Amino acid sequence: MDTRSLIAIVLSILILIVSQEILSYLYPPPPRNVPTQSTESPLPAVTPAPRPSPEKGAEGQIAVAAPAGEKALISGRDITVENDVYTAVFTSLGGRLKSLSLKHYPGDAGRESPPLEMVKEGPFGELPLVFALEGKDLTISDEAVPYEVSNDHLRVYDNEQGTVEFSGKTSNGTLITKTLSFSGQTYGITLTVKVEGALENVSFASLRWSHALEHYTTSRYQVHGPVALIDRKFMYEALTSIEGKEQTFGPDRIRWGGYADTYFVAALIPPEGDMNRLSLSALNGTVETKVIIPWKREPVTYTVYVGPKEFEALNAVSPALDRAIDFGWFHFIARPLVWLLKFSHSLTGNYGIDIILLTVLVKLAFFPLSNKSFKSMAKMREVQPQMERLREQYKDDKEKLNQEMMELYRRYKINPLGGCLPMVVQMPVFIGLYQALGHAIELRQAPFFGWIQDLSQPDRLGTLNLMFIEPPGIPVLTALMGVTMLLQQAMTPATGDPTQQKMMMFMPLIFTVMFVNFPAGLVLYWLVNNVLSIAQQYAYNKGLV
Repeated sequence: MDTRSLIAIVLSILILIVSQEILSYLYPPPPRNVPTQSTESPLPAVTPAPRPSPEKGAEGQIAVAAPAGEKALISGRDITVENDVYTAVFTSLGGRLKSLSLKHYPGDAGRESPPLEMVKEGPFGELPLVFALEGKDLTISDEAVPYEVSNDHLRVYDNEQGTVEFSGKTSNGTLITKTLSFSGQTYGITLTVKVEGALENVSFASLRWSHALEHYTTSRYQVHGPVALIDRKFMYEALTSIEGKEQTFGPDRIRWGGYADTYFVAALIPPEGDMNRLSLSALNGTVETKVIIPWKREPVTYTVYVGPKEFEALNAVSPALDRAIDFGWFHFIARPLVWLLKFSHSLTGNYGIDIILLTVLVKLAFFPLSNKSFKSMAKMREVQPQMERLREQYKDDKEKLNQEMMELYRRYKINPLGGCLPMVVQMPVFIGLYQALGHAIELRQAPFFGWIQDLSQPDRLGTLNLMFIEPPGIPVLTALMGVTMLLQQAMTPATGDPTQQKMMMFMPLIFTVMFVNFPAGLVLYWLVNNVLSIAQQYAYNKGLV
């Protein structure tokens, strides 16, 4: 492998490893912009009063301030809503979402675990879907409002529709009515809030999604934290970067905001507007994403999505939601590849086989380019002795050396970029495939064969504790990938100076270490790609292609 090919490989891997970091610099989130009081602004400034953390009492109860300075416990009753895809439990205390379990997605413990729970209650009883009215030095929240509820149990299936109405008054007499509408087959919920008797200095309305702040020990390639779509820019804040902080964005076109992990998302979609704001915080053990809109003293309608990052499910609720699947720069490549995976799966029923077939398809598509690369490298090897003589002859005259090198390339009709250009062309597809396999929910808990029972997790055989490998076990696929790289290197005659050759000797080891904690689906792709490259190299060396 020549120097340029080596550089292309190293650059490819560097792009993969730091792609998210690069994106954060090239596409930074909108600048923090907390509006201040101005006569030119159509909206008054908002400085919400600090929200005291309510103390958690008995189950289903919350402590609120009593007139005598003592704490009074107010309990709420549960309201259950069930449809084809989830079972949700609301509490009449605040009309908040207490639980939402996804029927078609087991929990993280494995395919036999109970349905995945999307609501993680905060340490002080914080729950999602708290509605508030805000003004200067003012916040009126419905968190502790004891709502009257129209229906304690609602079931909607197939094409059915159903509603549950919460009606109650805040401590200052403001009447709030929250109407939740459900459909039988989607993960979307429509929330309409009607307010009567609000104070005159109220200027904004807000809706909040809360999630307990948890410290995850999963792979660094997985995500956990608040997310949002601001105009056309997707924004994700890792928990490690936001913990203990509070940020406000806007006014801007806040399309939606919420909380996400690698495969699931909870999103709040406010009414359309260019003066919406977004607040993110991770304080007191709770992550909060709050969408804030100008309040015009009219009923406000939100759309709430709580479910998988799956194209059809997201688009069934709102076209803007599919941006929650963050495929990065090359999303236009990753999306068709995911579609191909799903199509293949409808025929094979095994995503491991689908990854192999997709790898073969991509390899066939670039077969002509790969052959050109082999041919270019072969020519470079032929003139290698002459290149070494030129380097020795003109080692003190770089300009003359470059002129003689270009003359040598011209004489033998060699394109100096011929070895790496095909690889550069393939890089967007490789990165798109990397993103597709790393973010496709279809691979979550998807088995291949034998010990590989989850293509979204690192492959491990047994429970042997090895240094630097977490979770424990033998990374069989990764080891096989390293072996194929060694074989591939042995089949490629060495070119370049001795230093470059020594660097090449370490490449299989470097790649193996880098891939040891990658999801099994990604390692499987790279392993199969190596095997196909070895076969192509062998066929080329034998003059078969």
